[in-house]
Amino acid sequence: MQRCLVILSQLDQTEVLLGMAAQALTRIRGMQRIDVLAAREPPEQILGRIGFSDTQAQTLRAKQREWADALHTRFQQWLAQEYGTPADRLGKVEVNWLDPEITVDRIIAGYGKDADLLILGFPDSRDSAQKHVATRAAIFESGRPVLFVPPFWEQTSGDRMFMAWKDTPACRRAFFAARSFVGAAEAVEVAVSATDPLPLDILPGVTLTQQPVVESHNAGQTLLDMAGTFRADMLVIGGYQHNMLYSRLMGSATDYILANPRVPVLLQH
Repeated sequence: MQRCLVILSQLDQTEVLLGMAAQALTRIRGMQRIDVLAAREPPEQILGRIGFSDTQAQTLRAKQREWADALHTRFQQWLAQEYGTPADRLGKVEVNWLDPEITVDRIIAGYGKDADLLILGFPDSRDSAQKHVATRAAIFESGRPVLFVPPFWEQTSGDRMFMAWKDTPACRRAFFAARSFVGAAEAVEVAVSATDPLPLDILPGVTLTQQPVVESHNAGQTLLDMAGTFRADMLVIGGYQHNMLYSRLMGSATDYILANPRVPVLLQH
């Protein structure tokens, strides 16, 4: 991994997400660059392509500009506190600010697919409909691991990793992505079922503890409880073992975990 993309949304979660990116920079060998994205929504994305006036479009653009500027102020304060002056950062770390007016599909095509890791806040009821769409696109369309950070998370993440194993392509991809963090972890525990043992080649060279999973009607709650018992500061899962339509109709452990932000979650679909 060389580059992470932080996608900002809520003003009060700015420092939390940026702090997680700074942690990733120190924990992941080869990580050298942080891109911070405050994507301003085009008026047609908010109101639809017809039925709004130039005045309405200008008003929406002004609100989006105000939102991005407020985030940028927080970003600049964090950057100076975390890394010092531009001269201090020269040759050590690259941190870029991005605030284009951009559609969801272009966020993923233009920024998400070029990153090695996406960092987002958990889905928030205050987010706009388009920001919820962007979250889904990050999971299902970017092809990249996504690290979701709970609001107001103030501790380290990645010292105690709890990983939920299931032999699916999504889970294998998530475990592969997690290797970048595992190397710096102090303890790793993997939840496994009796019928789905952990392959020997999935985490080579890693000292870990395997914990049997007790089957229940709510797999998401079970995993959160097990992570809590382990005092995990990162949960690794394969996101959405089925397709998005199935998950919407039937529900999923991933949906449950993302609706209950207790610990940072690294997932990949």
